[in-house]
Amino acid sequence: MTSETVEVTFLQLSWDDILFQHVLPFLTLKDCFNLRSTSKQCKEFVDSYFTIIKKVDIAVFKKFNGPAFKVLIENCFSVRHLNLTYCNWLDDKLLKPLLYNSKHLSYVNLSGCLGLTSACLQPLIVSCKDLRSLTLKNCHWVTVDSITALTFHQNNLEEVDLTSCWDLGDESLITFLQTFRRLRVLCISNIYSVTDETMFAIAYYSQYLEHLNVSGCWRIKDDGVRMVGECCHNLQSLLIKDCRYITESSLGRLRNHIFIDKPDISYY
Repeated sequence: MTSETVEVTFLQLSWDDILFQHVLPFLTLKDCFNLRSTSKQCKEFVDSYFTIIKKVDIAVFKKFNGPAFKVLIENCFSVRHLNLTYCNWLDDKLLKPLLYNSKHLSYVNLSGCLGLTSACLQPLIVSCKDLRSLTLKNCHWVTVDSITALTFHQNNLEEVDLTSCWDLGDESLITFLQTFRRLRVLCISNIYSVTDETMFAIAYYSQYLEHLNVSGCWRIKDDGVRMVGECCHNLQSLLIKDCRYITESSLGRLRNHIFIDKPDISYY
């Protein structure tokens, strides 16, 4: 009796049970695109894998571009984590279809995407009800109306970064804080119109807050910091760099249990 050796090729292995679960997760997105370009069958294979991926992070790929992004638009329907930081080639026309297709997004980072407008947030605001973390750092195109729309349609946000969203101010931020009362991380640094009114609202509405960044909000004073320190009992860090009117009068009591990025110059 003789035994015959049966040759099994890579793509003959179970896609769903073996390759998608135990092989492709170890490849970068760049690796997947390289594999996709090798043959028609590999293209079909990778496109099928894209339909189930949960995380898309192209912030680390300097040469990623619009045509490659369109491949994701056509195939990605299960994304929950989306990081597009500083993808300056990205525009509303490219981004919106991916957001429409990704109803279960929980993390979105659009920091520094200068080619977008506030209109790109519409599908995210209306359709993505599982959104927990939203980072819009240096997105100068964010408007008061877009943040207002966010408060109408979302209620589960826990982490928000609105650094340098200059159109915002006390009124819009207070409305935002009234809606999202389970915030753990809030960054509103370099929004120069922010005053103690926002700090008082943080103290009143954000009882679960752990990390607060108001660096560069130079209008904030000791009264606002003092109120936050007294009311936000879970606070672990407070970033106040370039807040010229905040002194040891409010910071002294907080230093024993909260990280503060401003050194205590009274010891020097």
